[in-house]
Amino acid sequence: MDEKNKNLLELAKKDMEVSEEIGGLRSQITEIENTMNQLKQFPFGNISGQSAPNNQIIQQSQQATSQLQQQIQNFRNQTQQQKQQADQQLRQAIQNAMNALSQANQQIQAHQVLEQMSSLIDQTQTQLHQMTQQSQNMISGQQQGQPSGQSQQNMLGQSH
Repeated sequence: MDEKNKNLLELAKKDMEVSEEIGGLRSQITEIENTMNQLKQFPFGNISGQSAPNNQIIQQSQQATSQLQQQIQNFRNQTQQQKQQADQQLRQAIQNAMNALSQANQQIQAHQVLEQMSSLIDQTQTQLHQMTQQSQNMISGQQQGQPSGQSQQNMLGQSH
């Protein structure tokens, strides 16, 4: 499996994890809403002047309040933990992207160096070809009856 498919699979896996975590948060919100609805049912308006059954109502409302506070704290803790995980995943994704950009930059630089070397090789080959051509022209010129270096010296010596 190539790197791109691995990355897509990893992203899909993380999306599923986030989806499951959101589902858990939704169930906690539902529990909190249910507890809030229970609290709304208690008649808080005229509790002070009534007898023992109202003590039971007060106790139940205190339990419901305590339960709600605990649920809210649990919810806060879980959301904080999930935020930290999301932040960590984001930092990791950014680091992975930076590493990929760094590798791409290195490949671009290597490609540019290779292009320069290729251009230099082409220039060198052109110069060698020109030098070879000039050498062949000199050799063919000497072979067509032009005097060689020694005969030219003899001719110069005779004219003096």
